[in-house]
Amino acid sequence: MTTMKRLATALVAALALSAVLTLSACAVTGQPARPGTAAIYAGGTITTEQVAAWGNAQNAMGYGYDPGAVLTLLLLRPALEKEAASEGIVFADDQVSSDAQLWMAANHATVVPPTPNMMDLVRMVGVVHSLLLSKPGAAAIQAELKLIEANAQVNPAYGDFTYAQSVVSVQALAKAQQDSTGKYANVSYLVFSDMSGFNVNAQRDWMVDAGLPSASPSPSPVPGPSPAAVAPSPSSSMQ
Repeated sequence: MTTMKRLATALVAALALSAVLTLSACAVTGQPARPGTAAIYAGGTITTEQVAAWGNAQNAMGYGYDPGAVLTLLLLRPALEKEAASEGIVFADDQVSSDAQLWMAANHATVVPPTPNMMDLVRMVGVVHSLLLSKPGAAAIQAELKLIEANAQVNPAYGDFTYAQSVVSVQALAKAQQDSTGKYANVSYLVFSDMSGFNVNAQRDWMVDAGLPSASPSPSPVPGPSPAAVAPSPSSSMQ
């Protein structure tokens, strides 16, 4: 995928977690109460098992994963799949399988037939990237990210989800895609598997209530540019 040179160049270091999070069954006020729940949103429940399944699939393709990024993709998935269908964006199985194997090879992983979780992950990242390249698609992502921030109940172990952090993440990944085209060529769009709205270092209300100290400070999301500037191509479209 090309067009990265038209992306915004703002870059904030993205936080990454190196291992699968094992979440406790303890509930926190205002957070998902059921054991094994990662998030509750739009009438559906995302489990920690689902997050781990996609994360392990990404690991098997030779690319370490951030659980918050996986959860972000899973939260976005229902709405963005509908938007992609309305825009006629389709990723055929053959294309998804080929891209997954190219990704494995580029990351020096053992190239194997992609598992269903690998296929679902690669297809979803392709949907996100393709939508970022269109004005209506980027607007749909923008709207959904704001709804997630306002309405999702998320297990606090994943951190705080904010729209502003999502914008920072897209900006950073746009730059990362531009910088990695030499390594990843036509599958460089898969760096967007790291897109995340979560900041694990933010001190949350539940931490204060529990008397826990704030995590080490990390760069704050830069308010603006609005996702309109997040990507003229993927991002100029987000107005």
